[in-house]
Parts: sequence; structure tokens; C-alpha cells
Amino acid sequence: MELLLDGNDTLTNPIWEAVRDAQNACSGTLAYSTARFDLAEQGEKRLTQGVWVSGDYFNVLGISPFLGRLITRDDDQPGGGKFGPVAVISYRFWQSHFGGDPGVIGTTLRLDRVSFQIVGISPPDFSGLEIDGPFSVAIPIACEPILRPDHNSLADRSTWWLRILGRLEGDLTPEQASARLAAVTPQILQRSLPLDWGAQGQKDFLQQKFGARSAVHGFSGMGGEHRTALFASMTVVACVLLIACANIANLLLARATARQQEIAVRLAIGAGRARVMRQLLTESILLALLGLPGGLLLAKWGAKLLVGLVSNPRHNVDLDLSMDLRVLGFTAGIALLTGLLFGLAPAWRATRVSTSDVLKQGARGSIAGGARFHLGKALVAGQVALSLALLVAAGLFLATLRNLLNEPLGFAQQNVLTVRVDTLGQVPKEQRVALFADLVELARQTPGVISAASAFITPLSGLGWNGDLLPVGTVVADRKDRTHMTWFNRVSPEYFSTLRTPLLMGRAFNARDTQGSPKVMILGEKTARECFPAANPIGRMVSQGGGDSYEVVGVVRDSKYRNVQEELRRTAFVPLGQDNDPAAATTLMVRGQASPSQLIPALRTVIMQAHPTLSLEFRPFDLQILETFRTQRLIAMTSAIFGAFALFLAIVGLYGVTSYAVGKRQGEIGVRMALGARRSDVLWLVMRDVTLILAFGAIFGVAISLGAARYLSSIIYGLSPTAPAILVAAVAILGGAGLLAGIFPALRASRIDPAVALRHE
Repeated sequence: MELLLDGNDTLTNPIWEAVRDAQNACSGTLAYSTARFDLAEQGEKRLTQGVWVSGDYFNVLGISPFLGRLITRDDDQPGGGKFGPVAVISYRFWQSHFGGDPGVIGTTLRLDRVSFQIVGISPPDFSGLEIDGPFSVAIPIACEPILRPDHNSLADRSTWWLRILGRLEGDLTPEQASARLAAVTPQILQRSLPLDWGAQGQKDFLQQKFGARSAVHGFSGMGGEHRTALFASMTVVACVLLIACANIANLLLARATARQQEIAVRLAIGAGRARVMRQLLTESILLALLGLPGGLLLAKWGAKLLVGLVSNPRHNVDLDLSMDLRVLGFTAGIALLTGLLFGLAPAWRATRVSTSDVLKQGARGSIAGGARFHLGKALVAGQVALSLALLVAAGLFLATLRNLLNEPLGFAQQNVLTVRVDTLGQVPKEQRVALFADLVELARQTPGVISAASAFITPLSGLGWNGDLLPVGTVVADRKDRTHMTWFNRVSPEYFSTLRTPLLMGRAFNARDTQGSPKVMILGEKTARECFPAANPIGRMVSQGGGDSYEVVGVVRDSKYRNVQEELRRTAFVPLGQDNDPAAATTLMVRGQASPSQLIPALRTVIMQAHPTLSLEFRPFDLQILETFRTQRLIAMTSAIFGAFALFLAIVGLYGVTSYAVGKRQGEIGVRMALGARRSDVLWLVMRDVTLILAFGAIFGVAISLGAARYLSSIIYGLSPTAPAILVAAVAILGGAGLLAGIFPALRASRIDPAVALRHE
């Protein structure tokens, strides 16, 4: 089970240590956190998926080593225990990185330029607890300060980064375990109380409660991030399946009609109705099972395509897409079910014939009767309805993607390259500001570069730094009032000119904004308007969270901060030159004259020649922004593909039913024409049925679309889920395609020779 604190699934290391020592509900506990480790010795990063694990991680999970040994409590000690820093590698990493060499045990693996001794290899069937992010390297949690010397997360009571799991003791349920944990919760919380929080914050912390939930299926970041997209895609696929099955049902109905005389003879000579139905159902189920292999191959290809759509260079989604008995069983079950359900109606209708009437009439038309909307037409109307709903959904998702691509961001992302520069803690803090300034200057002097700057947080990276910002002297009565929440960034001079964010008032940062000069700040337009609604903000003083005071020296146009979909936030910027506690890493924003990828070789050479110990990661800024709405891109692409496929199936079904109806009514049409009916009358006779099918399908399709609108509101952007223009366009596309499908059988009917038709009768 997983332990949660007031619903939070990531906890601090002090909480983990207190839980490990005081819990009374589990036979064993573990903690872990995912990470990415750099395998490169210098220069550009070569990242691999890693995991921090507690000493009992493998033991509690019941994992045995494939080779060597696994991490134990003795390894999970500050500095790495008596053996020093150790690592366990996965079987897959062992094969890909070391070629399956059994002599790898005892050798050294460099992670973030730190040496770890490889002590074991995990078994092939274990890839960690993250389903879509199998680990390559596992190292002890206690080694975190070795790789992150700037910030010791082991002692920090405000760094929430670990998942805590436990194996339930005996027959305890998660509810009983939660009750047991409640008895020791005060002790755990008191031991892990954040000392730097205010009095009210500490009081709130001590009032939290532990909960528990099942962790038997592991965890999936992709499942959480793309849950809505995946459910939407599943719904679309289910609708396409229904449309395809309706087509098959229509074919089976037509086939049953053609076999009326055969079925009537069987019934007349003593065959039971159940036996005839069983034969027809067997044929339909066999038809469904014959399509099973092709469906499995298509599903395997489609799954790889979907995983490719949600993967990106920074997070390569790695799912096990191999077929197993569960997948095969589920697929076979669905095939059997569809064959049964959509073969049942044709079998039922085929065996309800009057044997005497069929034998008298020579098997002409007794199933169809004269009803204009028999079962086949009703199925086609249903196909049209579902196809229209899918077309509307595809239109909404494509419009959402268009809106996101055209959304004003407040800066220009084209031709900008981001360079993540990490000192890996090897540069002293007092030298970092000068180092970052030197890197900006090196980038600026590189051929092909127009301008360059550095930033603590890259815009639209999903990261954030927030806090209250108020004019000096303002008192907030309610501490829960979040209207003053502001999102900050620390940037170098020329940051706004590099991103082409307009300066509306005052000045930008410059080289004179250093630690020895008065603290200054630049406000976003919304922040300036809310802090100083009736006054010029330039020269005014603001306070960050009741702490340091800053002079406002400029106002810039508002820009998006964490993601494209967000409403404009309150933003503020402080100069990098006044940072008295600089981080170990920064991001260079480099604007070039051409494609960002063309700048990478020159920048890599220039930076590595001057500072060979730095770790670098290059990334075009516009690609990073595209990744922020990959969920919408996934939904738009899948819905467009399946929407087009659904439209094709519906049109094929309409064409088939209309052609079959024309064939069955040749005699009637011949009589009409012999009695004086014109070709236009025959054309309208056929097209009237087509129009009615389309009309009924459109009515129900619009109803389905409007009914689903509230479920789509959370995954569309910049338009109403009931957008009239998209509804009208979808109806027009479906109606035009449907009329085009019906016109060919209608034209064929209008050209029937009455003499030939009557002679055939």
C-alpha cells in the first residue's frame, strides 16, 4: 500500500525516517523517488532514468538479484556506508550499456560525474514501480547529498520528493492500517515538523492525517497526465467499433435475406429454430474471430504510435507493449462478444419467416417487408449519429490545437535555443553569478547569435517559484488570501529583449544591478496594475512575502509562465546579478539568426573550451512549448484519424444499404416506370430514404454531441464545447458525403429498363 499525508503522495525524507521507525501497520516499508542521472563524463548530457531507493526497497518488494546483490540498509547510509556509493542496474541497462558482460559486478559507473560501484543487476522481469518509466540505475537515498551538494534533501523538512510504501502486516486492510497509523501520527509529524514554517503553517502541518491506498499496480505519470486523453481516445475507438459492427450486422442482414428460401426449407423439413440460429451465430462469431489477428497487429502498431506521440526527448515513455494472455483473452472476448451481439439480430430476423409465404413467393422480400426504416436502415442511422458525434469531437480538438498554437504567449519563441547549464555543484556559490554572466557573454559572441540571456526558470517549463508580493506597508488580514500570489523568475540583462517581451515602462536590468546595489524588480503588467491601480509603479517599493523590499524599476507585458493553457498570472522578475544564493544550474536563452539546431555545435565548442567541467543540455525553445500541450495534440490526432475512419465506415454502410434496397426494389421500380414514372421521380424515391436516414442520424448525432459537451470542456481550449460553427460544419460534411454515397445507387435505379425489370420479376 502507499502512504499519503492529507492526500499528498510525495513526502519529505524526515517524514519517511519517522514513518520507518514508528509505523505499526506494515511488515516492511520502503521509499523511492525517480530521477535522471547524467552518464556523460563532460559536455552534453547523456541522461538515463534512475531511482533513489531506501535500503529495504528491494527486500520489501520481494526482488532477488539476477547477478550480484541488491541495495540494503547498510548501503543507505550517509556517504554510502562501508562500501561507499553503490548502484544496482536493471537487466535491460546491463544488456544495452554493458553488452550483458557478467564481469560488470564490482566495476564503476559514473553518475553526474560521481563514481558508484555496481553491486548487482535486477531480474529481467523487474523494471521498478513506475510503469511508464522503467529505471536503469538505482542508488541509495542517503547518497543524495553526494550528487546534490548544494541542497541536502535528507535533512530538509520542506522538500517533498519521496513516495512511501509498505507491505501490510498479516491480514490488515488499508483502512485498518490507516487506523493504526493514526495512533502514531502525532509522533511522526512532531519529529518531521518544518522548523522554517510560520506558527500557523506548523499548526496546520500537525493537524494532517495519514491515509493509505493500494499500490498493487504501480504508478504511471503518463496515466495521470494523459488520463483524460486516453479515456477520450478509448471512447472514440469504441464508437468506431460500434460503427464497424453495425456495418457487419447490415451485411449479415442482407445475407440472411438472400438465404430466406434456404432457411425456410430447413425449417419446413423439421430443423428447429434454435438450431438454425445457432448456425447463423456460429458463422458471425467465426467472422469476428477471423478478424482477430489483423486487429491485434493493428493494435500493436497503433499502441507504438500513441506512445511515440506522448514521448519527448526529456521523457521517453517506455511501456511494455508485448502481448500477454490477458491482452489476448480480452481481445478474444471482445471479438466473441461483438460477433454474438451483432449476429444475434440477423439470426433472429432470419428465423422469424413464414415458411409457406417464402416458399410461395420464391424467397422474394419477406424479411424486408415494406417498412422504410427496417433494422438495416436503423443501424445506418445509428452509424451516422456516431460518426457525426466523432466529427464534432475531432473538430473541437483540432480547433483546440489551433488555438494553442496561435495563443499569444507574451514572447517570441521562434529561433530561440535553450541551453541548460549545470555546474553539478563543482563551482562554489560565490563564483556562480560571474560564471553565468560569462556564459551569456560567450553565447552572445558566438557567430549566428543575435542576443543571449540567462534565466533561473525557463518559461513554459512547468516549473515555478511563487510567493506573496505586496506594496511595502500593506497588511494582509487573511493569511489564506491568495490574490497576492505572484510568480517570480530571476533573469539576466537582455532577457526581455532576447525573448522580445515589450518593456512598457521604466528600464530593463543592467550590469549595475549587483549584490552591492539596491534591490530592484520588474513587474508584469497585471502585477503592476493590481499593486498600484492608481499610481505610476516606477520607483515604488514592494515586499516579497513580507521579507526583502525591492524598488520597481520597470513594467513588462504579461506573458505565460508555466503552460500555454493558463490564464495570465501575476509575474515579477529580479536580476540574476543580485542573487546571494545562486543555484547550481541556469538556462541560457539564445536567439539566433536561423534554426536553433544550427547554433548547437558552435555553442557547445565555445562553452566547453572555456568551462570543460560544465554539463550541457540543448533544446529548441519552440519544441519545449509544443510539449506543454502534447495531451491536446494526442487527442486531436487520434480523434481526427478515427473520425475520418468513422465517416468512411458510415458512408460505406449507407451506400451498401441503399444499393441493396435498390436491388430488392427493381421490380417495384420497373412497374412505376412502366406506369409513367419519370427518372427524376425514381431518383427522388431513392434519395428520400437516404435523406431521411441522414436527417435522423444528424438529429441523434447533434444530441449526442451536446450531451457530451460538458465532459469535453476540461480538454478543449479557447472555444465553447457546443461551438455552433463546428456543429454546422460537421453536419455539412456528413450530409454532403452521405448524399454523394446515395446518389450513385439512385442514378443506377433511375436507369433501370422497365422491360428488363418486369421480365426479371
